[in-house]
Amino acid sequence: MKILTIVGSTAVGKTNLSIKIAREISGEIISADSRQIYKYLDIGTAKPTPEQKRMASFHLIDFVHPNDNYSCGQFARDAESKIEEIKERGKVPIICGGTGLYIKALFHPLHALPESNRVIKKKLQTALETFGVDHFYKKLSSIDPALAKRITPKDKQRIMRGLEVYEITGKPLSALLKKKKKKAKYVPHYIGLNLPRRELYQRINERFAKMINQGLVNEVKMLLDKGFDPASNAMRTIGYKEIVQYFNNELTLEQAIHRAKQRTRNFAKRQVTWFNKISGLQWFDSTDPDIVKYITKQMRDT
Repeated sequence: MKILTIVGSTAVGKTNLSIKIAREISGEIISADSRQIYKYLDIGTAKPTPEQKRMASFHLIDFVHPNDNYSCGQFARDAESKIEEIKERGKVPIICGGTGLYIKALFHPLHALPESNRVIKKKLQTALETFGVDHFYKKLSSIDPALAKRITPKDKQRIMRGLEVYEITGKPLSALLKKKKKKAKYVPHYIGLNLPRRELYQRINERFAKMINQGLVNEVKMLLDKGFDPASNAMRTIGYKEIVQYFNNELTLEQAIHRAKQRTRNFAKRQVTWFNKISGLQWFDSTDPDIVKYITKQMRDT
């Protein structure tokens, strides 16, 4: 089955286009955005507004606790489940997002690895705070030397995952990665959105300024007041990380805003580079007035 998959850089207009197409073809949108998954991170992740949610159905948004990690493999499993649910309702699934690793995991499946175990992860995290990452790297080297050789002694996330998988399965992660990957269930029909760089960067700058006006600083304060870990994957999101640095007196607010805009522009450039490597991807100017008509015709003809 071919799945319409709308990709492109941040701020290029993917959400608005996906809504327009969904309304034309009775579609439902599955978000492939590694930041919009987190609860409470609303303003700075540019989640669909209440008005947009009334115009189209969205999935895989706002469901992961900010202190929890969420893997590409988990996304692929969840997206497959949502695709089947949408099909059963007689609707058309649409993938929309800019997280290339999520999209790759769905259409080019990763190895079948165990899902993260919250209890084991918490135990390891507590031990990590006590003994430090060097101790954990030595431990990984003893149980999975092949994996340890492929990563750096400071790669905390991969070290933790290697130890977690060993605790869950009793087997080294490197051994599990040697097994055959599962076959993809779906084929992507890629649509890439882009804009001239100057126009895209202007959009990025204006959007972040709007986020500040909408209350991003207060949102970050609320998250910190709730006790969410500033070092968590969620709180390292562009925009949130810089505002945390502002609260820690590491940056002025003006410096935080400037840095967040700059990091977002750099991120957008990397996204375009990533998606440029995809064979068969068609690029469109997101402001083209005929784009909805063209894409919906393509989908009906396939």
